[in-house]
Amino acid sequence: MTDRDADDILFVGDIQGCRKPLERLLRAAGYRPDCHRLIPVGDTINRGPDNIGVLRLLHSLGAEPIVGNHETKLLEVVDSCQESAWLMRRSRPRDLLEDAQRDHWLDWIRRWPHWQRGPGWIAVHGGVHPRLALEETPRAFVVTVRACDLHGNLPLDWDGRVETIPAGFRPWHEFYTGIEVVVYGHWARQGLHRTHNTRGLDSGCVYGESLSAWWLRRDSIVQVDGQR
Repeated sequence: MTDRDADDILFVGDIQGCRKPLERLLRAAGYRPDCHRLIPVGDTINRGPDNIGVLRLLHSLGAEPIVGNHETKLLEVVDSCQESAWLMRRSRPRDLLEDAQRDHWLDWIRRWPHWQRGPGWIAVHGGVHPRLALEETPRAFVVTVRACDLHGNLPLDWDGRVETIPAGFRPWHEFYTGIEVVVYGHWARQGLHRTHNTRGLDSGCVYGESLSAWWLRRDSIVQVDGQR
């Protein structure tokens, strides 16, 4: 096989600026950029130690990342010139913002889509709406949802733990009845999660847990140790 095969895709969970676990994952998965597609499902950058290293590696491999809430917030902060306060409180992508090629990397991130779709699969960062078509769903919902109600309302003041989801709300994937497999990240407290039609790949790499990926064609999970 010499050309990239559109059906042979490796989806990767939240990398969060952790270059070394990503390198281990790609080796363990047997990923080959000349044969396979690579789709990180958001939060590729932010809390980890080597955001620039992650971006350089993904760019060199021709990866096709989608936008996560951390990329969204970073671009909002840059555009509003409020970098210092946010970085001190919430984030650690200072290596990216201090890099000589900062504008190049930010421009690349701006071009990432909020979702991708192919034969039999959908890739998003957060999840899909229980009632709206993907094309009609607000971008903020696609990027941030973890739990919702039947109408797509999100719980307020919730800590993200599955066991503390407020009454009347459920994990979004419990409402999903589509036949396409939805591949997503964003929910480290849920961890690696698999149903017949969803694959949740955020397994807390940046918190010292695992970095997870899913091969579409062989329907198999690959995991390596996360950030040490």
